[in-house]
Parts: sequence; C-alpha cells; structure tokens
Amino acid sequence: MSEYVLLTERMIKAFKKYGCFIFESTELEKVRDLIVKSEISRLVEIKAVDERYPYIYIVTASTKGLDRECASIVESMLAKGEISQLEYKRYRRELIEQCIVSLERERVKEIIVVLESYLSKVREHT
Repeated sequence: MSEYVLLTERMIKAFKKYGCFIFESTELEKVRDLIVKSEISRLVEIKAVDERYPYIYIVTASTKGLDRECASIVESMLAKGEISQLEYKRYRRELIEQCIVSLERERVKEIIVVLESYLSKVREHT
C-alpha cells in the first residue's frame, strides 16, 4: 500500500476525531505533497505547534477570511432585523466568534470529504 494512502487515512482519521492533524517534521515534505495532490491547500494551514518543539507540526482548517465573512453575516442579521440594535451592540463579538467556530467545523467536514475522495481515486489506480 502506498505511503500516501496510509498518510491520507491517518489524516482523515485525525480530522474526524480531533479536527486537525499533528505530525513530526520528518513527514513535512510528504504532508505538503499530499495537501497539494489532494487539492486541500486552500482549506488548510500548516504550522509549528510550539516554538519549544520545532519538530512537531499541525495541519488545521484555515481560518483566513472567516472573521470578515462572519462580521458580514452579523451585519446582515442586523440589516434584516433578525437581531435588534441593542442585541447587536451587546453580542456582536460573541456572534462573530460562534460563526467562526461553526464555519471552521464546516471547513473540517469539507477537508474530510475532499481527502476521502482523493483516497478513493488513489485506491482505484493502485
């Protein structure tokens, strides 16, 4: 079985259970290759977990742009009258934070779907 198949299976399992994938620097090149090959690069971020442990990395759902998108959603709720001006002033930050968490969960689900699709394609060709 291909090392990419095993890596993809590990990544799917980790995202399903924890919403992220943690790995060591020895796998960094393979993980980057897999992210490009499976076409999830726009959905994820790779970063070091902690500066004290430079050999441990994490793949997480990308949150770039989610804050703007959620701010827009909350503004739209106010404009449509779904929330009052008072609620808007009082709960704006919490509403945006809840929205970001929700969209991040959706992005994790999307990552899993794309990885599972990639895995089935790779298995067909082996």
